[in-house]
Amino acid sequence: MKFHPFIFTVFVFSSAFAVDWQKVDELDGKSFYVDVANIKKQDEFVYYSELIDFKEAIYGALSRISTFKANCATLEQANISITSYTGQMGKYIVINEAKNDGTRFIDDSQSSTLKFACARTK
Repeated sequence: MKFHPFIFTVFVFSSAFAVDWQKVDELDGKSFYVDVANIKKQDEFVYYSELIDFKEAIYGALSRISTFKANCATLEQANISITSYTGQMGKYIVINEAKNDGTRFIDDSQSSTLKFACARTK
């Protein structure tokens, strides 16, 4: 049997970044998902990723993935990163990307994805 380093590399790296999007809500032509495989709790904060699929493109984007640092006790969260894609489910071409320091917390007590991520860490 011949060893194929390329196949091994693809397998290792694809496993390291596995995501498991679970649909949480649907509202006003948008579908909201949370990556349940990568919800992490560290000290008093929960870190999670949210994917939003748009029914119609917004500035060329059909989906957006955001990463948040959340305080579940106060239902506040700060955005760490946001990436917009031309395809649904975070696929195809990246058309916008931003990084934040995760220190600007806003009240997001109505967010279904925040409540979902917090409930998964209890």
